[in-house]
Amino acid sequence: MVFLEILVNYILPIIYDSFVSLVLVLFFLFIFRIKDSNIRILFSFLPLIKPFIIIAEKIDIDKIYFQTQLKTYGLRIPDPNNIIKFRLLDRGPEVFSNINYLIVFLIFISIILILIIRWVTLFFFYRNLACEDKVGRKDVPEIYNIIDNYIKKIKIKSPDVSLTHRNYFSPFVVGIKNYTIVLSPNLMEKLNLDEKETLIQHELSHIKRKDNLISWAALILRELLFFNPFAYIAYYLIKTEQEKGSDKLVVKYSGKPTKEIAKNILNVILKIRSILTSKPISEPAQSFAFLPLSLFNQIKLKNRINSIFKTDPAKIYSSIFPKILMYILFIILLLIQIVFIFKINNLYIFLR
Repeated sequence: MVFLEILVNYILPIIYDSFVSLVLVLFFLFIFRIKDSNIRILFSFLPLIKPFIIIAEKIDIDKIYFQTQLKTYGLRIPDPNNIIKFRLLDRGPEVFSNINYLIVFLIFISIILILIIRWVTLFFFYRNLACEDKVGRKDVPEIYNIIDNYIKKIKIKSPDVSLTHRNYFSPFVVGIKNYTIVLSPNLMEKLNLDEKETLIQHELSHIKRKDNLISWAALILRELLFFNPFAYIAYYLIKTEQEKGSDKLVVKYSGKPTKEIAKNILNVILKIRSILTSKPISEPAQSFAFLPLSLFNQIKLKNRINSIFKTDPAKIYSSIFPKILMYILFIILLLIQIVFIFKINNLYIFLR
């Protein structure tokens, strides 16, 4: 019975809430034609944040929402008086005297410990990669010249550069205050100068946007909701918008034509793929239909390239007034809940 209570009172409402939030987010992004990647990322966090309001709120369904109302659906906002009042914990000593409650409690603690261990392991993994082989200006002058030219335009502090000799070929950024760009020498050897410039400028744009910090927040929320399929979709949308947002900064500040930027990004992805699959690619692909990628990745890459072509450097950020309206809409969507209540025999299922 305890496990059924958890399923009905927490897991089902959380999954339902994430689904509804995701649908609303996609609807409003489409209706308002929002192009600002930062706003799109903010809205994509809704399916990851709202479930924790569900978890934290205690609701007496019998007295409040079913017996006193004729409708079994509608809109509501959370009651602040009910926040941080967990049903199981309200039962006091019964939680620890009942074997079922005790099992649930131990499972919960075990999951949290496993997730914490995973996050710490990931942190040290990336930190070790960032410190594996740090190189200075004398070691890789070409890379530092690209960095110096671009950071003047986007106004950020120069990051360190580290080379990784492991089988990890996609470049990435590590750091909170002091950043390090981790590059694969194997990949850099296969890129021409224009491709190197676009690749490094893209990673520097991630630093400008603080994308690595946003990624950590999204990852933690997603893994806390590991049972929720819509949390994974929201995380994917956030990562996709981060890539598009960095591409837009490259279009704005690099001074290169969008066609050249798109070509360079496409070639970099193909060369990373060729290293991973050990299948050399002699010429850049001219059609997405011939890319050595799955259909899903072809569509994803095609959308990214199309986003570059459609980028207007003067409009990559929203103006103040529309941005304020979007923030207000975000708060409304965060608080408003679409409620459905189902009664099955003596069991109430309250989805909100």
